[in-house]
Amino acid sequence: MWRSVLLLMLWLPCTVHAQTLRIAAAADLRFVMPELVSSFQQQSGVRINVTYGSSGNITNQLRHGAPYDVFFSADVAYAERLQQWQLTRGEALHYAEGYVALFASHRSALDVDADLSGLKQALLAGQIQKFAIANPAHAPYGQLAERILREHQLWEMIEDRLLLAENAAQVMQFSLTGNVDGGIVPYAMAIQPQMAARGRYQQLPGSLYQVAVILKQAPLVAEQFLEFIASDEALAIFQAHGFGRVGD
Repeated sequence: MWRSVLLLMLWLPCTVHAQTLRIAAAADLRFVMPELVSSFQQQSGVRINVTYGSSGNITNQLRHGAPYDVFFSADVAYAERLQQWQLTRGEALHYAEGYVALFASHRSALDVDADLSGLKQALLAGQIQKFAIANPAHAPYGQLAERILREHQLWEMIEDRLLLAENAAQVMQFSLTGNVDGGIVPYAMAIQPQMAARGRYQQLPGSLYQVAVILKQAPLVAEQFLEFIASDEALAIFQAHGFGRVGD
């Protein structure tokens, strides 16, 4: 009997530490999520695997049974769809505000400014060949970029010059190349030292209401992870990577 109890005591911690949490995250979290995951893993011993993509594509995958436990969406609308389809449990967590920036590599002659006057002048002069944004059909950062371009009466001028990226990370990659004159990218990516060193950026007005939800079949440790995401420690990490405090 005592041998069985001892074996059980030895086995239980191992099962907890061997547990793996599967995260599907919007591509704008590519730089901040590793730091968040590392901190949580050190505290909990739980292994975490993260897959990145556009919020719309991930939502479609989850609807068709993709095996994720927690979804970090760059916009509330996609999380709400999963809730409407009854694929989640508990309340959604509004974890941060996401921002965008106009970015041009050092190879580009585009003037980078907050009111997009440089972009307008370049369009009028026929100097813009390609301009990158995330695909508005399924990427929140693309939807925000389209809204900003429309508000500045630039959408019709630039639409046939757009290079549509699959997600926020890819639009950043496109914007770094010499084949693209500029792009509207996640601010959280533009400020990363390895990106900022290769171009110029300017934050633009507007934000995205970023939300995380737990999928219905997720292990209980998913709640623990979201509690960590809501903590002051996680907030400081988000802010260090260019995200805003909820409500700012």
